[in-house]
Amino acid sequence: MAKERPNPTESGVKRLSESDYAVSSTCTSRVPSLESQETFRLTHAPRAALTLFLATTDSTIVSTSLPTISAEFNATQSEYTWVGIAYMLTQTAFQPLYGRLSDLVGRKIVLFSSMFIFALGSLLCGAAKSMMGLILARALAGVGGGGIVSSVWVITAELVEPKRRSNWSQALSVTWSCSAVAGPILGGLFSIFLNLPVCFAAFVVLLITLHNVPLSCARDASWRSFAQKFDFVGLFLFMAGTSCIVLGCNFAMSYGWYAPITIVLTVMGPIILITGGIYEAYTKRDALFPPAAFRSLIVGTILTITFLHQFVFNAGTFYLALYFQVVNGASPLQAGIQMLPYSLGSSVASMPAAWFMSKWQERKGHTGGQNIIIGMGLLIATTGFGLMVILNERSSQALQSIFPLIAGIGVGMLFHAPYQIFTRALGPSELATGTSAFFLTRFTGATVGLSVAGMVFDDQLGHNLPSSYASLASSSSVEKLVSSIGSPSVRSKVLGGISGAISAIWIVCTPCLGVALIALYLTTILKLAFFIKRLPIEDLRESETKEPEKSLSVGSIHPEREGESPTNTIRS
Repeated sequence: MAKERPNPTESGVKRLSESDYAVSSTCTSRVPSLESQETFRLTHAPRAALTLFLATTDSTIVSTSLPTISAEFNATQSEYTWVGIAYMLTQTAFQPLYGRLSDLVGRKIVLFSSMFIFALGSLLCGAAKSMMGLILARALAGVGGGGIVSSVWVITAELVEPKRRSNWSQALSVTWSCSAVAGPILGGLFSIFLNLPVCFAAFVVLLITLHNVPLSCARDASWRSFAQKFDFVGLFLFMAGTSCIVLGCNFAMSYGWYAPITIVLTVMGPIILITGGIYEAYTKRDALFPPAAFRSLIVGTILTITFLHQFVFNAGTFYLALYFQVVNGASPLQAGIQMLPYSLGSSVASMPAAWFMSKWQERKGHTGGQNIIIGMGLLIATTGFGLMVILNERSSQALQSIFPLIAGIGVGMLFHAPYQIFTRALGPSELATGTSAFFLTRFTGATVGLSVAGMVFDDQLGHNLPSSYASLASSSSVEKLVSSIGSPSVRSKVLGGISGAISAIWIVCTPCLGVALIALYLTTILKLAFFIKRLPIEDLRESETKEPEKSLSVGSIHPEREGESPTNTIRS
């Protein structure tokens, strides 16, 4: 019979009894008082947010400066796209590993090591002398970025009591959306070197405040257990399939859709992903995706919405910046400012959405508020991206602000609501794996979205430009091309071709959001989920007593199951 768990309110932050922990020799055995721990939680908020902000901003910080950098290096369209993809691809690939590694070597070691790798990658980005060097440095920064995102969520979930985790996860999601505001502006103003002082500041404050703070690990975690239980095959299949799709899109830019290498990669990508899904459903290892992803319509729908949301959001961030720089002739900083309606709209919209969901949850006791926010967000975002299709080189400043604002408000409402629905649909034993799968899906959507957007732009640019200029242009060289044209009539035709190619990206994004909206309401029509089946929110004070250790750790080796004795140890 499992050992009875004490009420967490009787032992403060130490939610399990002393005997339930095996304290390693490398850790402090001093447990802070409830009052001191509460003070720490309040001061930990801005520091955790600063660290998360650091990693999430880096995915968009190059969006405004990239056209100028690429023009200086005479980059190809494929290289232009890979600067953005490299960071997100390695971030996606390494994110599932960090939760498991933190069980082995400690949460703090993983966090600080990730920050060091991220800072080193950022330093190499600023010192890069070629596009290939920049791409490789961005990939290295992504390795660290994946660890930062994972570690911040793990540590915050561990330090915060269950009844307050919803508010904290909302705060981190708002931070994520706020990075969309800062990324383009900071990229235009300071570019990549800005990461270094911010990273150093975050490192120092976290090193000081996390000192002597005990963090748990799995007691029986070992490298042998890691090798036996981690789903290396599933991760390989998932990343191989994603990489094939990304590479297929890039080869299509260089060699065309009918080139053998393009056909092979674009066909093999989905096949490998389907194979990986089948493997995940039957593997005996700790799968990347929880079983509910294959049997629950709610979980599957939420993962689909999350993928398409990030697909569209990332494509919008990168190619709106290109639109403002090329069509309006804006500098990187000016482009970042002109993107404020889109990026600020997405950030501001997430705040009232979080407040609405919190109030609805308190009064109704179920996820109906989240359902409403998701539906409204998808509808507004679909409308906004649909309106952005009509933007061209002659559009007024008012339209260039209003249409992206509508799109930004829509995507901003989708940063946190799907995650809340997702976690409520999972059982306690699936929560850790599910959280990891959610962020894996989010990162993958951003990676594939940017790759597909680059492919669409390159393809349409070749068709839209006058024949004498078509072979000279790509997203990395259009700025230089436009500035070199002296004839007003030719310049107007070229600008029209460029704006038309960017509009083609919005034509792709709009039905993607439409598919997500249809998927949401299809479950409603079938009376299987969401508005019909609202997931209950139990009394968290009561559940806190019954299940004090329902961990939100991203990818821990042994997510605790209800009724089992805890397998934690305090480790720094």
